[in-house]
Amino acid sequence: MGSVLPYLPVYLADQGLSDAQVGMVLSLGGLAILLTPVLTSLLADLRVENRTLLAWVFVLTSGALGWLLYSRGFWMLLIVHGLFSLAFVPALSLQDGLAFTQRSRRLDAGLSASPYHRVRVYGTVGYIAPSLVLYVLMAMGAPIGASLVCGAAAGVLSLLNTTRLPRTRGVLGAVSPGAEVPDPHPAGFPPGRDGKGAPPVQALRRMLQPDIALFCVALWLVQLSAGSFYSFYPIYLNREIGVGNQWLGPISAVGVLLEVLHMLAFGWLIKRFGLKWLMTIGVTAVAVRMALLAFVPTLAVAVGTQGFHGLMVLVVHVAPPVYLNHRAEPAYRNSIQGLYAMMVFGTGRIAGSLLAGQIAEGSASGTRAVFSSAAAAAGVLALLFAFAFKDRSQTPMDP
Repeated sequence: MGSVLPYLPVYLADQGLSDAQVGMVLSLGGLAILLTPVLTSLLADLRVENRTLLAWVFVLTSGALGWLLYSRGFWMLLIVHGLFSLAFVPALSLQDGLAFTQRSRRLDAGLSASPYHRVRVYGTVGYIAPSLVLYVLMAMGAPIGASLVCGAAAGVLSLLNTTRLPRTRGVLGAVSPGAEVPDPHPAGFPPGRDGKGAPPVQALRRMLQPDIALFCVALWLVQLSAGSFYSFYPIYLNREIGVGNQWLGPISAVGVLLEVLHMLAFGWLIKRFGLKWLMTIGVTAVAVRMALLAFVPTLAVAVGTQGFHGLMVLVVHVAPPVYLNHRAEPAYRNSIQGLYAMMVFGTGRIAGSLLAGQIAEGSASGTRAVFSSAAAAAGVLALLFAFAFKDRSQTPMDP
């Protein structure tokens, strides 16, 4: 992700694509989320090892990035980026499911287990590393396509790492050497308390409960803002601010570095403010960030607004899977993550990228108009969280 996301929009523009075409190509990332995560998370709930599925994800991801590097023309870039997206997007929900499953099993066995956000922070650190490598390469004259090569190499490393990931079936290794804890459900996960049926059916039934449904509607609006930001912030830096390609990754890394601090503080923030007000504060920060980018297009502001990135990541990428896991049963722990990725994350990203491309293409102010629209959407969302949302679960949320 750190190799591709900060550079891909500019790479596509350099290939001669218009803003509307860039939005269309990037929207396929959201379209892919509608298809593969729910299938792979169902396989995980049906007792296929997460690490086996992840191995295939990274094989296909690296291959698709290599192919993308040699693709030319709108239609070929559209198709190959679509294949890359189909291959890569299950990685997030599969790794979330793996983390939550292992945490649950260890706690059930009386063992210590790190909370989700303390595991997730390593992804934040990993996101930063490629930007440092690519800055040096591009400063030495490497083309922006080097980011795709770096992404493919990271996919190979991820493939090798799957051999070291924990198994989710059979026995669970304990802290003491040689000790093992039996799988509490050796014949398969038990059905949830809210009814029988296939894991996706149980997960959908839970997601349709009023408070969770409202949460998902609100998060769909978040994805409109986030999708437009991730699609056009690099082009905004390049075109509106005049930033060179080699600086795209380091500027992105500034926000991601601050994200580490927010990630480590997530548990405290949840306990201090609760989910409702953490989401309200975070989405308000998103609205302010987008408004500043739209109306004060200077280098200092463009870089300074990265200070809001940590809160944005908490409300977009961290709080949703934690909250849904909190409301899920073991029988559909993976499937609820896949359904959320498909129904909310995916469709929101599609709409955000497509709308952003059309707005940038059709407005005299270009990418600045994209961010003013995103600010308006985030402002509505902040009001929705503040005055309409209430978590009706019977137990406090465990971060």
